[in-house]
Amino acid sequence: MTEERRDDGKDHRRASDGTVAQGDLADGEAVLGVGLTDAPHGTPREVVLRERDREAHSVPPDGPGPADVHLEFSGPHPAERCAPEDFHAAEDVAPGIGAAVDRCLDETGDEGAFVRQVMTWVPATGHSFWLIGGAVRDLVDIGPAARPNDLDFAGTLPPLRLRQELDLRSDLAGLGDYRARVSPVSLVAHLSRPEQGGGGRVLEYKALAVTDFRFSAYGGGLAEDVTSRDLTINSLYYDHGRHVLADPTGQGLAHLRSRPKVLATRNTERAPGRSAQLLMRFLKFGVRYPDADTSRLREWAARLPDDLLDRLTERDWPALEWGWRKTVPEAGRKRARQLAADLGPVAQALVHRLDGPGETGGGTSGEGERA
Repeated sequence: MTEERRDDGKDHRRASDGTVAQGDLADGEAVLGVGLTDAPHGTPREVVLRERDREAHSVPPDGPGPADVHLEFSGPHPAERCAPEDFHAAEDVAPGIGAAVDRCLDETGDEGAFVRQVMTWVPATGHSFWLIGGAVRDLVDIGPAARPNDLDFAGTLPPLRLRQELDLRSDLAGLGDYRARVSPVSLVAHLSRPEQGGGGRVLEYKALAVTDFRFSAYGGGLAEDVTSRDLTINSLYYDHGRHVLADPTGQGLAHLRSRPKVLATRNTERAPGRSAQLLMRFLKFGVRYPDADTSRLREWAARLPDDLLDRLTERDWPALEWGWRKTVPEAGRKRARQLAADLGPVAQALVHRLDGPGETGGGTSGEGERA
């Protein structure tokens, strides 16, 4: 059962299944978000986050879970803080987008059929489920001829619950060797092929984020989630079932359609490692769109602390090295170095470190934004 609210003439829902969100009350205190404990040898668990946790460097391991506090579900639905004009009939903005997504699913056989099942099941529980990132960007920019490589999703379903459902439903769908995982660092949930099948990811999902903390947290709405994304052009959310496209920054569509394209960010994440990863993302898209206006990225980079690299941990560097090798091709390295110099001394020092003789070969991305 769900509670239905309206803010712009379109129906928006918040599931009434006990899912905690920003704006709820826990023992009378405002909830700012939800985090997952880092449990390398056990099962992560949810922790309800409040003002006292804002400056913590990690999720409090002894923090209360949803069952440990008295909850009042007074927070807004995920679209409530967006302006009415941020929502569009998807086919008006991107003609053919619905059929293109269906074709993408049809062409991937059993995996596509399973993703379609997830896209149907999650909204049926009352939770929001949006296609996000490169797939939406390219279908809006190029049109139905685009061939998305990745299907990344965002929504209000907690990541641990999605992981459980992915494992259960993949077994029932005959994908028993596929495994669902959740990264306690990025909070990205994903379903991956078995190693003998290439080990790639069938889908990725990230619960709508909040960026009030020094670590990853979720429980926000669309307006909060865009502050965890890399670029405005990658912050377009497509609801396939309701045929709605949301542009919560109010600028993503304009920046994508501008000639030259505009690369800009609304990111406010606080973790130093995430800031460094964003610089890698900026370089990737600066190489992909060499004529793009990057002046807004320069303004963002100018606010980075001079000692950002000193604040990075041993855990951060493998992901950055992977990002440099995988997302900035050899043919684009010259352009990337030029853009890094334009972004400022912090970006330039990071590229010098990654592109120099000290570059190592290991690591995985840990990054939820693939395209």
